[in-house]
Amino acid sequence: MALRLLSSRGFTARRGQLRPICGGSYGSQLCLRTYSSPAHPPRNSVTELLEKAQAATKVYLDYVKSQGLPEPSYQHGEGLDPMRPLPRDVQIAKEDAIEATYELHHLLLGPMGLLFTAPGDQPLLMTLQYIYRYRLAAHVPLEGTVTFEELSKITQLNIKDVTRFLRVAISRHIFNEPKKGVVEHTATSKLLVDNPMIEAWLLNIAQEFWPAFARTVDATEKWPGSEEPNETGYALAHGTTSHPFDEIRKHPARHEQFITAMRFSHLHPDYHLTHLLNNYDFDRRRTKDTTTTTVVDIGGSNGEVSTAIAERYPDVRCIVQDLPDTIAGLAARVPAAVAERVTGMAHDFLTPQPVFGADVYLLRWILHDWSDTYAVKILRNLTPALKPGARVVVNDICIPEPGVLGPKANRDLRYMDIAMKSFNNARERDAETWEALFTEAHPQYRFLGVTVPVGARMAIIEAEWVG
Repeated sequence: MALRLLSSRGFTARRGQLRPICGGSYGSQLCLRTYSSPAHPPRNSVTELLEKAQAATKVYLDYVKSQGLPEPSYQHGEGLDPMRPLPRDVQIAKEDAIEATYELHHLLLGPMGLLFTAPGDQPLLMTLQYIYRYRLAAHVPLEGTVTFEELSKITQLNIKDVTRFLRVAISRHIFNEPKKGVVEHTATSKLLVDNPMIEAWLLNIAQEFWPAFARTVDATEKWPGSEEPNETGYALAHGTTSHPFDEIRKHPARHEQFITAMRFSHLHPDYHLTHLLNNYDFDRRRTKDTTTTTVVDIGGSNGEVSTAIAERYPDVRCIVQDLPDTIAGLAARVPAAVAERVTGMAHDFLTPQPVFGADVYLLRWILHDWSDTYAVKILRNLTPALKPGARVVVNDICIPEPGVLGPKANRDLRYMDIAMKSFNNARERDAETWEALFTEAHPQYRFLGVTVPVGARMAIIEAEWVG
């Protein structure tokens, strides 16, 4: 499940060796800046912010150089004595540069991006939970203003709480306070009104994942080295011995929220199925003397992937496998034009594969939800059914080698990885780890490598059965 979105230009790997073609950088500092009028912070354009950042940073860097020091770096810091105050003009310039770059960062994120930074900011996430629970955004006019006191009366909430929570949101440009005690919408806060998919995404993180983060270290102490999905921070936080998926499924509202959140996560164009379709040839007739190619779509849910494959390749037939309650009703969802070539089958991939002799076994967005122990089991369960030359295709995240991504993009992936640890002991993997899974599952798997298409978030990971 995807919690954060990151940029990628793509890379390829053969036998675990990556060829990177992506990068980036970021920087962050904490600075306290007092405005002459707190209710009226500066409103700057991107151009103004760039100019301010450049001019202010030059003043600061000129001072650093005058002290015989190199430019500040992550490795060596700034080299200045923290106990010795800067000259006043230099201190002001430093603070102005930090404020300008901070504002520029948030402007370039855009309204949607501002919300997507919430999972890494617990006070903001708590604030959004409060705003959603009491529907504060809906009580602020889309055009115009309302006072904090009026909101308190409308919602029958404590005025102190309303004020404090709103001002946390305002500090991140979710709402604006044009004058003291008055609130109005920003582009970001408007996204909190009547957007059920965004609401599900944010609340799923707040209600399902966030409590798990606080107990994950406790889980590592209680169950050292565990790869069981029910021995996690989530299990401790939610008081369950069930797999998180099973626990959530017990509660219809939570289950619907979870499904909606996952659907929303995958709407980003860089997760789109076209990246797989445009960069993998499912028609094995071109390499095999056969008239029809059979693809087994393992954990294929509602058949969306298989339908797209069948529509692209008229000589490919797909078998969609999933749990009985998930696969029920598949026939009604498949377009008539491909109905004869897209069929459903109830199957649990933690048990041996029942379809023998297929050409391609596809696992899209499946193994990322499981620890290495269970991922190996899933791959091993395929082996009795595999014929020589059969391909196992995994469409999932692949973390590039250290140093390939910029710090921000790398941090996003690492956050995803540790979130999966907290949730059900699953993980994100690099090319070496993907290869190791196949090697451990069976020596007759020949790992063919990893490809991340340009603009895609998910890699195409492939192995061939040579037994």
